[in-house]
Amino acid sequence: MSSGPTLIDLKTERNRRIPNPDQIIIAGAGIAGLTLALALSDKGFSVQIFEKSATLAEIGAGLQLSPNATRLLDRLGVLERLKYASVEPQAICLQDGRSGANLLHLPIGETARQRWGAPYIVCHRADLQNALLNEARNRPNIAMQLQSTVTQYKSDAEGILVRVQYHDRIEEHRGALLAGADGVWSDMRTALSDTDRARYTGTIAWRSSVAVDQLPPAFAALMPPGTNVVAWTGANAHLIAYPIRSGQVINFVAVAPDRNIRRRWDDQRTNNASQDFIRAFAAWNQGICDLMRAGRPWTPWRLFAMKKCQFKIEERVVLIGDAAHAMTPYAAQGAAMAIEDACLLAAALATDGKKWTTALDQFSKARSKRVGAVVRRGALNQLAYHARGPIALARNVVFRNRPADKFVEGFDWLYGFDPEKRG
Repeated sequence: MSSGPTLIDLKTERNRRIPNPDQIIIAGAGIAGLTLALALSDKGFSVQIFEKSATLAEIGAGLQLSPNATRLLDRLGVLERLKYASVEPQAICLQDGRSGANLLHLPIGETARQRWGAPYIVCHRADLQNALLNEARNRPNIAMQLQSTVTQYKSDAEGILVRVQYHDRIEEHRGALLAGADGVWSDMRTALSDTDRARYTGTIAWRSSVAVDQLPPAFAALMPPGTNVVAWTGANAHLIAYPIRSGQVINFVAVAPDRNIRRRWDDQRTNNASQDFIRAFAAWNQGICDLMRAGRPWTPWRLFAMKKCQFKIEERVVLIGDAAHAMTPYAAQGAAMAIEDACLLAAALATDGKKWTTALDQFSKARSKRVGAVVRRGALNQLAYHARGPIALARNVVFRNRPADKFVEGFDWLYGFDPEKRG
């Protein structure tokens, strides 16, 4: 049986009831939940967030935010708060992991602003969450309660009734809609179906960060001049590096297969297999091998993904972010998709907020199509990054000879997308 939220039996005893039939209730205060709260606030909705953690501390390290995300953060007043903690890279570069040879150089700095109307930035995940949180705290129509878990819900003619476990008491809250933004292990999603869980991909993203002045010399020599996002490709693995924390630290993500997939992990952030991981890159360029040793400890993060998107649960219950479509990182769009979800949902509700079924049906259809396209792009990127043998040789020829502007043009559908203008 699922331990997540269930339908409320309205005959059971209740400890406390707080009516507010017009508010939107959000389960989860991560990137998706906080962005949704801000987007709804801008549309004039009252918002109540319930977050089961005692403190808001984002797990992870760096993330990339492409123009389709930053234009929305700018409208919400968040991008300005990120200005001093983020970096705007000049280019996206691709290199061969063994030889270190340059394969591709895509200008992204001013190009992003001119072509897509918003910047491409990289930052620490915690800096984004702090920027969202600080902006939310300035909104009088956003309330947040920590150490509170949505345990039950029930739709009725008046809206939705949500039961929340808070310390040693239970509260009941009325709202117009319940949005699940509670991440890849969403209680709300698994309550609907125990079989609809995120699946393990058999691949691990190993994370580390190194101060710029502590980079091994051989590795520093591989880095193209300037501030860039750099990816090194190899057989079944790749490494990505980019600056965070105002450019003082380089964030690294190395993606490789789980060499002991039967291993039991007490905590996916606990590093018990770094030696196996480092050996996977033993034949790579010496600079990268030096980096692997300098970057210890490397923190493993197992990659999970959903087989299909799942947004609308019922008439007044919806999922967004990883709860709806956990995806692998090959397109660098996980955070961006959550931000798009939030803003499009708020726009749909503001346009047709009294016709909940219609609004959520349209939202679900639009987002399923969009996210599906991004997942397919990620799968293609994985094939390109992890190619080996003749396929890798053919890839290198294409990357070296195709004009850069053709590659840039291929991002128009992704980076130029504006969910608030497409409905």
